[in-house]
Parts: sequence; C-alpha cells; structure tokens
Amino acid sequence: MLDAAERAADLVNELIDRSPRGRLLHVSQLRDAVQSIGAKISEGFGRGKGRDRNRSLEIARGETEEAIRHLSANFRSNRIAPSDYWPRHNLLVVIVKMLHSLVYR
Repeated sequence: MLDAAERAADLVNELIDRSPRGRLLHVSQLRDAVQSIGAKISEGFGRGKGRDRNRSLEIARGETEEAIRHLSANFRSNRIAPSDYWPRHNLLVVIVKMLHSLVYR
C-alpha cells in the first residue's frame, strides 16, 4: 500500500510539474494531500495495531479523498486531459479501498 501511495504522489507531482504555471487549480493543496498519504500510512504502521494505527490510516484515507477532490476539480474544469486524470484517479480510489479494508476489517 505504501508503494501505491508513493506511486500516486510521483504521478501527481509529475503532472503538476509539467503543467504550465497557473493552469491547475488547488496546486499546493493537491500536492500536500498526495504527499501526506504515504506519510500517514508509515506513521500508522509504525504505531503497531490498535486505535492509534487506525487513526493514522483514517487520516491517510481523508488525505486521499482530498487529493481525489482536487484532481477531480481540475478534470471537471478541463485543466487535465482524461489520459492524465483517469490513471491517477483510479490509483487514488484503490488506495482508499485498501485503507478502508485495513481499518474496518
């Protein structure tokens, strides 16, 4: 799962870096959210099992949902091409599902 989070961060950062300055909406929020996913997953697994771990994983899930929202806003406003949007969106959705299954199983 951490590999997926790091891959998502790499893909989103690559998209941001190659987009013309001022083209994308919510750039800093999108970058912060996607970078926080892996950090919170690492923090959660560093805490062992139990409530503390689950809380960190829930925060990671929230960061992932936030990244999806910012990415979607850019897609809906035609600032991101479908070929750039869907792979990133789908990877983030998979991360949400993985986090959900870990916290609520």
